[in-house]
Amino acid sequence: MDHPYADRTRWFALLVVFAVAVWGISVVAGGRRDAERAALARKLALKGVELRDVDALGARLLGAAAVRLNADAQTREALADTVANEGRVDLNDVSRSDDVAIASDGSFVLALPFAEKVHRWDLREEGGYESVLDLKTSSVDRMAVSADGRVVVAADDYDGVTLWDLDRRTHPRKAAFLPLMGSSFEIVLSRDATTALIAYEDLDDELEGVTVEVWDLGSLSRPARRSTLKVPSGWLYDLAISADGRTAVAVRDDGRSPLVWDLTDPAHPAESHVGDQGMESAALSPDGRRAVFGTGNGVEVWDLGDRAKPVRVATMGGEFRDVFTVAMARKGDLVLAADYHGHAVLWDLSEPSRPVRLATLRTGVRGVEEVALSDDGRTAVMGSPESGPRVWDLSYVEQDPLESVCRRGDDVISAEFWELHTEGQGAAYTDGDFRLCDGVLTQ
Repeated sequence: MDHPYADRTRWFALLVVFAVAVWGISVVAGGRRDAERAALARKLALKGVELRDVDALGARLLGAAAVRLNADAQTREALADTVANEGRVDLNDVSRSDDVAIASDGSFVLALPFAEKVHRWDLREEGGYESVLDLKTSSVDRMAVSADGRVVVAADDYDGVTLWDLDRRTHPRKAAFLPLMGSSFEIVLSRDATTALIAYEDLDDELEGVTVEVWDLGSLSRPARRSTLKVPSGWLYDLAISADGRTAVAVRDDGRSPLVWDLTDPAHPAESHVGDQGMESAALSPDGRRAVFGTGNGVEVWDLGDRAKPVRVATMGGEFRDVFTVAMARKGDLVLAADYHGHAVLWDLSEPSRPVRLATLRTGVRGVEEVALSDDGRTAVMGSPESGPRVWDLSYVEQDPLESVCRRGDDVISAEFWELHTEGQGAAYTDGDFRLCDGVLTQ
């Protein structure tokens, strides 16, 4: 006796088993293809890294192809670092650069070898034309420059601080002299150079504290001291001021938390603290509502909107040790941090609580003393006691490194170049030239 329903059930079961088997085979094959694709992407990324110093375009194309094949953290970071470091220029006219500064528009860089003259490089000139600022002094130990480059404040250890008017770049004019009874530590200027903070070790202070003087430079030839602040510490790691001159931060060397001063009324600064532990460097956003601190193990971002209750909103660590210098672009959305061991990273703080690592800058030195950023964050400069200043053109650095390559017009990898570097493993992903930006890859 026939059982039609039983036959149908058996056929249905067989179809299910067949479908599952086909699906399983496709999953295994797909997983194998994904693994092969990821392996090829990482191979290309590594080749791109190896080509950086000998073939910049080839390095960029291979890095972009790696991201196009498999956009994971490893391939993205490799391409981002290639793009960022392609724009590095070494200014080797001096053997060391303990202090550096940059004009707001990135047009020129100042560098100071310890206890020497201030050197100036015009970045608009091919190769970065270098000259020495004739400040008519035997040596300079600390300096600060206004955003427009018109004012330079220079300190000669145990002598005093001189204000220089650089309206005529080739003939600096001495505008004023401020005698100091001690050894200068730090000098910082507001963006328009109307407010200056000068920190020094007061030799008459038996407690060995640091004195910080607040100066009004509205009249450059007649500077006026508005207030004097005392910092109970033997040394300052760093001093920072906001672009508007209304907020300042002092980072102490004794393990205690940094001091924050509200300078809205410079004659009566209001003092508060940030956190409960010591930091090593600091930078402030233009409005002083955000601070970035370098620490022994990384970088911290703090919200200073409520001075009574500052809040730490993010921490970037891992690679860093002893971050002695940080810089922030004018909008406060880009931060460059470098540690004492030569490691430097550029971060995007568009969302302060979720920092995005943009690129690692290859410093080529064992220690970084100072970093600075232009207002738009497109130019970075680094100073080191081991080398002359190093400058990076960061114009093409952005969150999506592949997009930055496409924006430059680098789109097509020739079939010959592709075959050479994939060693026959890339045929499945192209039927000719490999298009980086708008092509559809074979799966």
